[in-house]
Amino acid sequence: MKEGIKLKLISIFLLFAVPLFVSAEIYKTIDGKGRVVFADKPTKGAQEIDVETSINNAVGLSDSAYLKAGEIKSNKPAKQKSVVMFSTSWCGYCTKARKHMQRKGIKFKEYDIEKSASAKSKYKKLGGSGVPFFEIGEQTMGGYNPSELEAMVKY
Repeated sequence: MKEGIKLKLISIFLLFAVPLFVSAEIYKTIDGKGRVVFADKPTKGAQEIDVETSINNAVGLSDSAYLKAGEIKSNKPAKQKSVVMFSTSWCGYCTKARKHMQRKGIKFKEYDIEKSASAKSKYKKLGGSGVPFFEIGEQTMGGYNPSELEAMVKY
């Protein structure tokens, strides 16, 4: 009986551990006839196009994996709306949002609503009721949702 339980536990562990060690590169190229080719190796003599993808797995997604599959990188920097984050020093989600925006190159201003009366006043005028709270262009967003934040920031 104990051997059966051990075997089940090992199987469950392997089921969740294997995705941690698996990775692959995907190349998108255009061949000489103008056809788009996806492969695990670059096609010789073809024009290579950068592609960023994300793969959902049982382990979950990292903050940097919120790109749509097949999204093609542009050489132009994306325009962004003005971003203001209202936060507090003790807020864990504020820290995550700050690090995410820094990693993604999103320019933002941050105001601690517990240290600045004018920031707290503006926060209340905008309808803030928790932190982090964002003013993005003409819109507001409460909470930390990386994909929604990125979508709202870009024009």
